Amino acid sequence: MKRKRERSKEKKVQISGVGITNDTLTSRGGLNLFVRYLNAIGIMSIIARLFGSIRRNHKGNGIEEIFKQLLCNFVDGTSRHLVHYDRIKEDTGYAGVIESTPATLMSSHSVKRFFTAFSFVRIWLFRVLLQKLFIWRLNLKIPNVIELFIDTMVMDN
Repeated sequence: MKRKRERSKEKKVQISGVGITNDTLTSRGGLNLFVRYLNAIGIMSIIARLFGSIRRNHKGNGIEEIFKQLLCNFVDGTSRHLVHYDRIKEDTGYAGVIESTPATLMSSHSVKRFFTAFSFVRIWLFRVLLQKLFIWRLNLKIPNVIELFIDTMVMDN
């Protein structure tokens, strides 16, 4: 009988106040799982091999760190504007979630410089990377039928 009373008392706990914490909090906690997934599948080493030659100067972030931040921003989808990188550079919680230090977060100017280094050859290399990911995923699932070049159109009737 005592156990039932104790359990019912535990369920009725409510927030009694709001206080200040020294912990770093963020609303983008799911990005950590994405970063761990990128590291687990080993894509960062392939990215370093394919795109390592973009960095002519070895100051600043490595190519893996740059791509990690770019991919996390694409997955996050909060903003499509480059100035968003300046906003998240100030967010220590964001840096912690994507497993980076606040000093390594990129600014909008560094992202712009990185994108200007992309040529058509590098875009082709990115397509090679996507093809490798596609084939890797197919080898994991081994589907009976693969249908390519399907033109889909979603209609709300």
